[in-house]
Amino acid sequence: MNKKKRALKALVWLGVIVAACMYFSRTIQTITTPKVKLTQATTGRIEQKISVEAKPYFPVETEITLNKAKDYPITVDKVYVKPGLLVKEGDTIFTATINDYQTKEEDLLSKYNEKSQELIDLDIKNRKSSKQSMQNDLYNLMIEKQDALNEAESKARLAAAAEGIELTFDQTLWEAKATQAGASDETMALIRAAAAAREAFQTARDDFYASYENKKIKVSDEVFKYINDRNKLLEEMQDLSDQMVKLLEAKQALGTVTATSEGYIVALDLKAGDSYDGQKSAYTIAKKEDVPVLRADVTDLKKEVSEGARVEMAGDYDTFRSEVTAVVDDTDGRKYAEIELTEDFLRAAGGMQKLLQDGSLQVSIVFRARKNATIIPASALRSEGEGEYVFVAERVYGGFLNSGGLKAKKTSVTVIDRSDTAVSVQEDLSYQSIIDRADRTVEDGKPVMEYVE
Repeated sequence: MNKKKRALKALVWLGVIVAACMYFSRTIQTITTPKVKLTQATTGRIEQKISVEAKPYFPVETEITLNKAKDYPITVDKVYVKPGLLVKEGDTIFTATINDYQTKEEDLLSKYNEKSQELIDLDIKNRKSSKQSMQNDLYNLMIEKQDALNEAESKARLAAAAEGIELTFDQTLWEAKATQAGASDETMALIRAAAAAREAFQTARDDFYASYENKKIKVSDEVFKYINDRNKLLEEMQDLSDQMVKLLEAKQALGTVTATSEGYIVALDLKAGDSYDGQKSAYTIAKKEDVPVLRADVTDLKKEVSEGARVEMAGDYDTFRSEVTAVVDDTDGRKYAEIELTEDFLRAAGGMQKLLQDGSLQVSIVFRARKNATIIPASALRSEGEGEYVFVAERVYGGFLNSGGLKAKKTSVTVIDRSDTAVSVQEDLSYQSIIDRADRTVEDGKPVMEYVE
């Protein structure tokens, strides 16, 4: 009986020892085994967003130059617009004053009055003489044709000189010499026009000198001189009158400068107190029909940007979307993506005026893979040398003394595309438990334990 009790007692102690060993072995295993986070692969098209700086760009800009200011320089009084402002046709851009306007007006009026008095005095002195004659008309026509001849010859000589052809004083040789030198059609036309002007002058000259032999139209030298002097005064008065009209027109045109069309003011460098002489543009406008876009430099992006690519901009409470309308190679050697400037984008930027003031805004171009593939988290991808792989967790079933569990299996993958958070691979990993993250190094074929929050 005592032997049976001792044997039973020994068996009990043996069971306790085995249980304790199993307990402590599992505890050690739990402590030393990597805890892993498992995930499942999905199927779809990977997307990657790349942030770029987009600047407002106007494909067509119209520079407005005030040509009248070349003859009548002005000083700006007040500017009513800023770059980025949408204006309508007729809206005031700025007001200005013609420099020394009053002095110019008084000077022209004084000269006109002087000539007017000279005319009155001349007519009184020659009150019995005729104020016009056929002979004087022929003289004036001759002078007119002579001026036209000088102008035609100057144009022909300048055009020929630009082509390396020197025309001599004898105009009768011009056409032959130019033809031999291979002059252009434009130059030949100017040479023929000069020849026609010489014939017209010669006819007018012959008619005038013939008038001295025609008793019906010939007048005395005194009358001839009087009519010529009178005609000269009338021409000078007409010229002064035209100058006064032009000065008044300039005052009206330059006093209040208005928009010539509806559109966005792109540039305006003038401010109150600035002088302007018409040598450069006064302001630049993008007409309403010339829709502005956003432009992003994509030359150095590793991804190829294509027309139609989605573009996103983060707002305060929402994400706004647009798209790439064109990809262009500019003259500066850079490649640019032109993005539709939607109303949402413009509103989120604070309006065109604020956008031009800031100079740019941040948007993201979305790149989407062309075809479906297996997608896994980027954190699950591992690399070794030039190869890349993932660990999958395989179920292991244990026996009486061996516990079951999970072990890591190294699986090579072929990466198709990748983003900051995900990777698409060629292999089918459906129904596989992929090891995403681990609290320590995972080894191929070694046990792992799933981490449960």
